[in-house]
Amino acid sequence: MITMSYTIKKLEAHVVAECQPVDRESLFDSMLDECYSFASVGGPFKYMSPSSVLKSEDPTAYRCGVNDWADGEDFVAVDGETYNGQDVEEAREEFVAELETELSTLEKDQEENTDAEESSDADEGDGIQKQIADLTAQIEEARDHSF
Repeated sequence: MITMSYTIKKLEAHVVAECQPVDRESLFDSMLDECYSFASVGGPFKYMSPSSVLKSEDPTAYRCGVNDWADGEDFVAVDGETYNGQDVEEAREEFVAELETELSTLEKDQEENTDAEESSDADEGDGIQKQIADLTAQIEEARDHSF
């Protein structure tokens, strides 16, 4: 079993908090009902929606249709939910930007630490250097992760 890193867990939690899940079936139903109509058939069929007919009369074909249609859309599965791919990428960029801001702050702290001549605490500098390396690795991992 592959375990997720702490950074990826935080990234996925950020996506879940920032993005709204999409209902693939509702979007498929809308598309199907826009593309097809029973109006030309007339009679009692005139008011039936193609999506509800397909769903009730051939549920297997309906599920296959939803999956085939969704494969052509930009959807991303995160933590058991489906999200719009563009929304997920925007949430990723926000997450990475937060990490980069934290990294920038640490780099400034390190710079100030090395500029201060009276500071002879090497352990503090090493700690900041380790945090910088960790944050840099987290940023790279978040950018490279594929959902």
